[in-house]
Amino acid sequence: MRKGRIILLLAALCMAAPLLRAQGLWTSAEMKFRMTKGLSGYVEGEYRTADGLDGTERWAASAGLDYKLSRWLKMTAGYTYIHRHVESRVTKKGNIVSDYWQPRHRASFALTGSYSWNRFTFSLRERYQYTYRTEQTAAKWDGDDGSAKADELIEASHKHVLRSRLKAEYDIRKSGFTPFASCELYNSLSGFTHEKTRWTVGTDYRFNKRHSVSVFYRYIDRSDDDDTGGHVIGVGYSFKL
Repeated sequence: MRKGRIILLLAALCMAAPLLRAQGLWTSAEMKFRMTKGLSGYVEGEYRTADGLDGTERWAASAGLDYKLSRWLKMTAGYTYIHRHVESRVTKKGNIVSDYWQPRHRASFALTGSYSWNRFTFSLRERYQYTYRTEQTAAKWDGDDGSAKADELIEASHKHVLRSRLKAEYDIRKSGFTPFASCELYNSLSGFTHEKTRWTVGTDYRFNKRHSVSVFYRYIDRSDDDDTGGHVIGVGYSFKL
């Protein structure tokens, strides 16, 4: 137990500095339920802040299925609806496009292989995801005199991404804590180019067989159309039926 407290204290000290300058807070709540032997389902809600914890970046709702092919291999398929807030911007001609909310639809399929050694568990997850952004319009004004102009058309688009995540976990004996660290690479399947990397450290804490929480610090090395780069603090809750 003393060892677990020491590890928890070190993790808290490591996360304290990034927390002071975090650019986003990610929160989530998940419910898992067993359906048949080897097959389970999940539903999840997520909310992300932006602008130094001041604004909303997006909220999302997910549902999916997990199927355990063997003791070391799991298959996952899911769907996510994303409602993302896009900040106002200035066009090349000097016009101002107002901020707007943008809906997105995402489908994903993943295979996760894991290997346990002593109290460590190492896993590699390969996830393919397809994201479709719907067409919409946004209000636009002249940047000089503020007069209204014809709405800006945001065209529909789609994106194929392969996400590769390597993760290590350590199960502390006689404790509900499971510290973890991971590195995830995002590669666009349009030319297979590297887009960004997520570095994550944190810990899960299991209260009992049904209730658990997860706290983590994440660094994203660059911003893109899906994430804002920088420092992120995350808090998640999970409930098993």
